[in-house]
Amino acid sequence: MVQVLIVCSWGMSTSLLVESMLAVAQEQHFALSVEALSAGEYTSRVDECDIVLLAPQIRHLRKSIEKIANEAGKPVAMIEPFHYATMNGEAVLEQVQQMLSGVGEE
Repeated sequence: MVQVLIVCSWGMSTSLLVESMLAVAQEQHFALSVEALSAGEYTSRVDECDIVLLAPQIRHLRKSIEKIANEAGKPVAMIEPFHYATMNGEAVLEQVQQMLSGVGEE
């Protein structure tokens, strides 16, 4: 099972994206676990995830989050603002799958 950690401001709106991603993953028979945590909470979960995604509204924290995630050996990428705004779980899941295959990493 692939474990994705989405870091955002508060985790409220991101929960809708999580639901969308999980629904698409289920349709595709793709084993996925997604957790959304705020920028103040994520550090305790970095070691448990496979990929860290950042919500657009915290892009100003990218360097500090990348530092912590990279120290744990976890890849980090920004979620495209349009995909986040439209809660496009299919597009974000595709981003995760590309990261797993080493294509399109940021």
